[in-house]
Formats: sequence, structure tokens, C-alpha cells
Amino acid sequence: MTRSKTTIIAAIVFLIFMTGYSACRELSADKCRIDNASLVEDRILPIIKSNTIISELQKERSLSTIYEANPTESAAAALADQHSKTAKAFEKVSATVDLSDLYAKHARIQDNIQTDPAVPALTFKAYTLLISQLMERSQTLLFNTDNTEIRNSLILYRLLKDIQESTAQLQAKVGLFLASTTAKEQHLHEIIAINSLYQHLITKFQEQQPVRMQSSLDSIQEQPSVHQTFSVIQSIIDNPLQNIPQTLSEWLQLSTSAVDHIQDMANRDLTLIQATALQSREAAKNTMIRHLLFWTGALAVLFLLLVLSLRRSKALARGQQLLRNYQEAIDYSTIVSKADPKGVITYVNPAFCNISGYSPEELLHQPHNIVRHADMPAEVFKKLWKDLKEGKRWNGIIKNLKKDGTAYWVDASISPIYDEKGRLIEYIAIRRDITDIILLNEEIKETQRELIYRMGEAVESRSKESGHHVQRVAHYSRLLAQLIGLNDEECEIIFTASTMHDIGKISTPDSILLKAGKLTDDEWSVMKAHAETGYKILKGSTHPLLKVAATVAYEHHEHYNGNGYPRGIKGEKISIYGRIVAVADVFDALATDRIYKKAWPLDKIVTYLKAQSGKQFDPELIELFVSKLDQFIEIKNRFKDIHPDTREA
Repeated sequence: MTRSKTTIIAAIVFLIFMTGYSACRELSADKCRIDNASLVEDRILPIIKSNTIISELQKERSLSTIYEANPTESAAAALADQHSKTAKAFEKVSATVDLSDLYAKHARIQDNIQTDPAVPALTFKAYTLLISQLMERSQTLLFNTDNTEIRNSLILYRLLKDIQESTAQLQAKVGLFLASTTAKEQHLHEIIAINSLYQHLITKFQEQQPVRMQSSLDSIQEQPSVHQTFSVIQSIIDNPLQNIPQTLSEWLQLSTSAVDHIQDMANRDLTLIQATALQSREAAKNTMIRHLLFWTGALAVLFLLLVLSLRRSKALARGQQLLRNYQEAIDYSTIVSKADPKGVITYVNPAFCNISGYSPEELLHQPHNIVRHADMPAEVFKKLWKDLKEGKRWNGIIKNLKKDGTAYWVDASISPIYDEKGRLIEYIAIRRDITDIILLNEEIKETQRELIYRMGEAVESRSKESGHHVQRVAHYSRLLAQLIGLNDEECEIIFTASTMHDIGKISTPDSILLKAGKLTDDEWSVMKAHAETGYKILKGSTHPLLKVAATVAYEHHEHYNGNGYPRGIKGEKISIYGRIVAVADVFDALATDRIYKKAWPLDKIVTYLKAQSGKQFDPELIELFVSKLDQFIEIKNRFKDIHPDTREA
């Protein structure tokens, strides 16, 4: 067999391998899209049924809260009837979705209402947590698709469910406001906070919805029951002392209609998502059939070419032309490059040039470092070269740098290529552009961070102090985290999580939270409970950000010597996050005016912090804080209170 014929056969075998590899990847991706679309489609109906439970729980929450505030016989009868409806809703859904744990929690809430002293705030929290868990479980069932259109629709659906829950919470709190004869001001603050969250969610919905879906939001806001419901809420906020035209029963009927309308909108959106999933599945099936036919034909042609090459030397020229054609087909669909054994680029296809922004002349004879992004850890490339030198294939996600300075992400597979004698010839890298997927994930994370920050601001808005407290503590905490040596991800986590350090104050009565004078022992005990309350609100999440937020809420009043609260832990048993926020929170409290005191002079603050080093605070953090005091002062000045005579949250 001549050398030229051997070269052709080797090239055909290689092309068969590459074609089969590409076919497997592409068909696998098609199958994944079909499965994901089917999964979404199949899970829509159980989620709609679960939404029925959420609606019944929201009604039961309102009736329970009102009953505990004003336990009349009619309220008890209405609550019992609603509890029965909720239980039946659970039973209907249990045939398709396992909600036994949530059903048990629901039963315990009712038992507590019957046996424990009436505490509307605790009952409200218990129901709200149960509703949140049910919503989270529903969303977890749905958010499992690679289809961008479906994922965007699901994000809007999740916002719509959050809008429904905010409306239902307002239903309960306004009902409590109308039924209760005491704590009116506290109820009013809670109504204002939840209404602010509702308005924020509406704004977020407006920002994210496509133009074609504008009618959905208009339908919500223009629906008579929704419009009238929020007119009543606004009238209470604007004039809390005036007589409200609605009776308690009229309010419940009106607000229930509003919540039901929003739920109907959410269920309609789910139905549309289901239809989109069906279309996506059918489109993916058709695409898979076309791909299957294409790759089957391609492989068949390649095998035929191999047989003809072995039998007929005259077919050599035609075989070479076919090889070039198929090489062009592979280059068209994937990002390909080759490198010599030293890692120097010897070949790039047009797709590589298009995504990187470099011309072939700029890339050839250069190392792949030309597109390396500074964010990629050096350890990744050490592992890459280790595997390749051991003859292994390396697969992974790489963040690269374009010529214009922007980033792109690829799912890369790099393989070493050997000749017939086992000598390394080159490396070939085949990549798939996944930039859109990465950016979508980042957008979802940013939305989560924004919601957490807004929740922190909503809690702080109850007090009469400056709203810049949350911002300053967040920036102080991130700077301290950087100084102590935490990595970038940890610094950003504490920056966001620290805004929730006083979330527990949502349960602190205004009479204590806003008191200008010294607190009594009993009042101080109630005030200190906010740390454990905040932890209970946030605990249980597996999300790293919420786990840190729960820790910060729990530990930011612990002392380094063990004399803090609520648990009295000390030293490094207090997490680094808790120790950092403790310093940031106290510094801001001393450096700004409060309702019960004026701001301390800077030298007095520094003296106090040094005196408490090793006692209240981590001595290493205090040393770093004092050494970089000018940077913390710059943050304080940057977020200076606009109204110094008001109280900071």
C-alpha cells in the first residue's frame, strides 16, 4: 500500500471517529432537549394542582391570623371550613406529588392555634414558611430545562407567584389591621413593608417581560378586584386613622378575588409554558431526525469511502476531495483548533476566529494563552496539561478572552493525537459555545442577590433611621473580608448576606424598636431575640448565600470572649462572617446618629474598638480595621445619611 493511500485511509478513519463523536454529542444534546421539554410538560399539571393548595393556604393564613386577633365564633367557623378545604386540596394532589411532610406541618399549625396562646405574628410566619416551601418545591420541579424561552417564561412565572404571595400576605395583614384593636402601628409598618415588596416585584416583572407579554401585567393591574384591593391598601397607608369603608368580610371577599385572579394568570402562564414545551419537544424531535439522517448518511459515506480506498487506488483523488468537504462540515458546526506537542497553535477553523475576534494570522504560531482569561485559575491548566501528557482526554468549561476584551465561555474537549508508532503528533480541541447559558445563570444569581438586598432594606425601613445603614454595613463587611484574605466569591457573598443581619427585627415590636430611652430588662430580652428569629427565618436553605445570611443574623451579636448572645459562643467558634459583621455593625452604630444617641467622635470610637479587641471583637479584625481606618471612613462619607435627624435602619 502506497504512502499516499495509507494517509488517505488514516484520514478517513480519523474523520469517521470525529464524525461519530460529533454525532453522539449532537444527538445526545437533541435527546436532552426532548427529555427536558417532556419533563416540563409532564410536571405542569401537578404544579397547577399544587397552586390550588397554595391558594387555600393563603386564605387559611388570613382567616387564622384574624381569628387569633379576634376569636369570635363566626371566625372560628370560617377557619374550620377553610382548613377542611385546604386538607382536601392536599389529598387531591398527593396522588401525583409527595407532599406528606408539608401536609404534616399544616396539621401542626392548626394544632398550635387550638392549644397555644394566640400569637398572630407567629401563626402568620408559620403559614408563610409553609407556603414558601411549597412554592420552592414547585419551582424546583419546573426549573430543569435548557430551553432559553421556557426558562425566561419560568422566571416570569416565578415573579408572578411572588406577586400573588405578596398580595396574599397583604390580605392577611390588612385583615389583622381591621380585626385587631391593638398594635395598629406595628401592623401598619408590616403592611407598608410588604406593599413595598409587591411594588418592587411588579417593577421587576415589567423589566423582564417581553413586549408581547405586556397584556399580562396590564390584565393584573386593571382587573377590578386587584385595582380595588390595592386602592384600599393605599388608603390605609396614606390615612391609617380614617374609617375604612370595607368591613372585614368585604375585605376578605375583595382581596380573595384579587389573589385568585393573579393565580389564574399564573396558571394560564403555566399552560402557555406547557404549550411551548410541547412545541419545543416536537421541534427537537424533528431536529434529531434530521441530525440522525445527516450523521447516518455521513458515516455511511465515510465507511463506503474507506472500502473503496482499500480496493481502488484510482479513487484516491476523489477520497481526498470528500475528506476536505467533510472537514469543512465539521469546521462549520464546531470550534476547532490544533496545536503541536509544545502547545503552539497550528490550525484554527473559521468558528474559532469568529468567536475570538482574531484573524488566523494572529492566532497561528501563538500559544493558546492568547485567548486565556485572567479569571481562569492556573490550577485548571496544570490539570489539563497533566492529563494530556498522560495520554488522557481533557474535558471542561473554559472562560476565554476575545480580542476586544470581552469574555466568552466554551465547553471544550481536548485530545492528544498519536501516529501509528505511538508518537505524539498534535493536540486537537473541539469546543461548543455556552456563553448564553453562563450569562443566563449569572442573571438569575443577580436577581436572587437583588431580592435579598431588597428584603434587608424592607426590614430596615420599619425603623426611623437612615436607610444607608444596610449599604454601609455591606461595604464595611466586604472590605474587612478582603483585608482578612477571603476569596472574591466569599467577599461578594458576605457583601449581600450582611444586608440581612437584622432580618429578625421584623418581629420586634415598634414600642421597643423605636424607643428613644433605655430599654428595660424585659424589653432588652425581646430585642435580643431578633438574632435567633433572623436565623430561624433564613435557616434550612442549601443556597450558599442564604446559609451565610442565616449565620450572620445568628452570630453578629456574639462576643469573641463568649459574653455575647444568643448562644454565648466565643473565639473561632463564631464564624468569620459573624465576626466581620459584628465589627461593621457596631462601628456604624457608633459612628452615626441614632434615635437614642448622637454619633461618637472618631477618636472615641477607635479607643472603644481597641479596648474591646479580644473581648467583644476578633483582635485580628480590629487590627486590620484600625490600620485601614481611612478606607472605612471613605465608605461612611460616601453613604452619608441624607437626613441626620432621622433614624437609621
